[in-house]
Amino acid sequence: MALVLRSVFNTYTFCFKEYNDPRVEHFPLLGSPWPVILLIIVYLKFVYNWGPKLMENRKPYNLKTLMNVYNALQVLLNLYIGVTGFLNSYFSEDYDWLCEPINQKTSPARRKLIMATYLYFLSKIVDLLDTVFFVLRKKNNQITFLHTYHHAAMILATYIANKFLSGSHATLLGLINSFVHVIMYFYYFLTSFRPEVKNSLWWKKYITQVQLFQFMILMAHFGIPLLLGYCNYPTSLLFIGFTQNLFMFTLFADFYIKAYLKSKKRKTEMTNGSSCLNHSLAKVVK
Repeated sequence: MALVLRSVFNTYTFCFKEYNDPRVEHFPLLGSPWPVILLIIVYLKFVYNWGPKLMENRKPYNLKTLMNVYNALQVLLNLYIGVTGFLNSYFSEDYDWLCEPINQKTSPARRKLIMATYLYFLSKIVDLLDTVFFVLRKKNNQITFLHTYHHAAMILATYIANKFLSGSHATLLGLINSFVHVIMYFYYFLTSFRPEVKNSLWWKKYITQVQLFQFMILMAHFGIPLLLGYCNYPTSLLFIGFTQNLFMFTLFADFYIKAYLKSKKRKTEMTNGSSCLNHSLAKVVK
């Protein structure tokens, strides 16, 4: 047991004291992992315990104005992260489109990319307000396993990416995801002024398709170098990147099939059944 604990301690010391990226060490929340872990625990505790108890005998809060401001700021923040990140990575001189290994470059473009990556990490913390709003508005049916898992996992993943992998091959994940969030939060902002959009299956279906396409790109981004072996990037990280996006693709695909394909099939069957019934009734009337 002592050997196991010593091994864990040595691994922790190596990762968080020696291997970490010195370019981000001074950024808030990128030191010890414990504040981030505590944040995730508090988030889950609030969502599944403290929040429901708080709202049990209360009416849902009207947060329309607050949410309008929140959604507008999210659009601007994610747009800034995406544009700044792309300009200082794939459109800079010292970034490899096929495979950017883990490094500690300090060029002006790389420093801007690191800051954009850090802002992306902070944006994932801000994203937790999505669930807080659900709780305060008593929209508990929208708090699914997919929702909470995605939010909690993204905080942990972006912390690790900033701490150890900033500016490397994993950067594409944050850049694509930022533009997906621009679309998503613009949709939320739009529905507050045009409520009829909320009932439009086209918008919801389109956003889910964009998310599925995102996971397909990222599976290729991590999977192709993993398969061909041309990338000087840890195989374990490529594997984790591929499997995590495959997992998310599976969850979103399951939601897409149940929400749009099966519901459409049921609607068609009901329509056909109604048509047959009307035809039969017409015969009886004649």
